[in-house]
Amino acid sequence: MTYNIIENFILVAGQTVTLFLIVGIGFFLCKAGRLARQTVTQVSYLQVNIIIPCVIFNSLRIERNMQVIREMGLAALGSAACYGATIFIASFMYRKKQRDTAAVLRFGAVYSNVAFMGFPLVEAVFGKEALVFAAVSLAVFTLFQWTHGVYIMGGRDQLSARAVLRSPGIVALAIGFISFMVGYDYFDSYAWPLGNAISFVANMNTPLALTVLGAQMAFSDYTKLFKSKVLYGACAVRLVAFPALAALIMLPLRSMPHVYFALATLCATPAAGLTSGFSERYSRDVPTAAQLVTLSTLLSAVTLPLFVAVLQAIVTVP
Repeated sequence: MTYNIIENFILVAGQTVTLFLIVGIGFFLCKAGRLARQTVTQVSYLQVNIIIPCVIFNSLRIERNMQVIREMGLAALGSAACYGATIFIASFMYRKKQRDTAAVLRFGAVYSNVAFMGFPLVEAVFGKEALVFAAVSLAVFTLFQWTHGVYIMGGRDQLSARAVLRSPGIVALAIGFISFMVGYDYFDSYAWPLGNAISFVANMNTPLALTVLGAQMAFSDYTKLFKSKVLYGACAVRLVAFPALAALIMLPLRSMPHVYFALATLCATPAAGLTSGFSERYSRDVPTAAQLVTLSTLLSAVTLPLFVAVLQAIVTVP
């Protein structure tokens, strides 16, 4: 088993290093003054509202069968159970912190970087066939993020069912699921130019998402980043404690390794970039949010490969 862990760690670490090299492109472009903050914001908007929905739709262009439908349903239930458990636990954390800081730390603990870090990693490590389960997880993420996430960051008055239903990820999932149920071959037969265009846009996801992530990290204050015990504690929760809890909750899905690996890996990604976005939108502790996203992303270069390697070793043990 030790051999498996080491072998899998090296394999996943190699994939992670590849992704972080792309992250470095965005980071150094910003540091060199070639990417302005406004440009990064605009590209991030393109990523969230156009490219990720295309990835979701494209991931559902697979052969329809009852096995896949069943696995998608179980993926949704597993993701929802994980969010329910982590939300409950996080509600008891950081009660001694100021309200603005506590909201940011709770949000960052619960919500991982599913879109910008999770999708590229799942595709790189487990292949494109695992993206359908990442898409389901992203839909569940969106539902919780625009309900519970908005509640803890903005308060009850900011909740909006319309915002949830109109979010690009949910719309793409709904249209993609209809296409999936009708039959992707039927869609490709009559709308193949559109299908090809969606595929081309979806293929932009990994390099552009990681470049944007690196650019966002370039704006953090690194003089304070590595000195905060609170941030290290929050990263331990985000990168170690909650992923381990998620892996335990979803253990019944272990008989379907492609589902289990994809969902567990998404839970182990660093704090969501929206931690910073929501903190700005609802006037919370913006510096802490930016530092949490940056530090958790840097530390995930070590924790993610180790986490995935251990999972693979456990699942493959007879």
